[in-house]
Formats: sequence, C-alpha cells, structure tokens
Amino acid sequence: MAYQNKPFYVNETPGTKYYCTCGESENKPYCDGSHDRKNTGKNPVEVILERPRRLTICDCGLTKTSPICDGAHKNC
Repeated sequence: MAYQNKPFYVNETPGTKYYCTCGESENKPYCDGSHDRKNTGKNPVEVILERPRRLTICDCGLTKTSPICDGAHKNC
C-alpha cells in the first residue's frame, strides 16, 4: 500500500497509538510492522493520548508535524 494524497480522520480513545509513517501498513493509519518487513528505513510515530480526541493523520508522507496532517498533500 502506498501513500495517499489525503489524510485519515480518526476518533481516538485515550492510550498509546503507533501511526504509520512509511506508507506501507495494511492497517493505516496505524503501524502494522511493514516498515521492518519491507526495510523502509522509517519508524512509526508514538502518540500518547490523555483524553479522547479527533485527529487528522497524515498519509502523504510530507507533513512536517508527523503524524498530524499539516496540509502538505495539497502541494503534491
């Protein structure tokens, strides 16, 4: 699975989440370990949430605020 030119919108619960940054996860936006199996050289981003939140997760791989989308996909 490759990067997409749009973000994921997720309603998250409190806890630790690991978001894909390599673009290869079959369980996007979450990491499934594909970065290791495919030797992408990238690692997931860990986010610890204290309360429920709606997040906009990057899936173009260009954001400067990983894993949160900063709108960089609009320049692709």
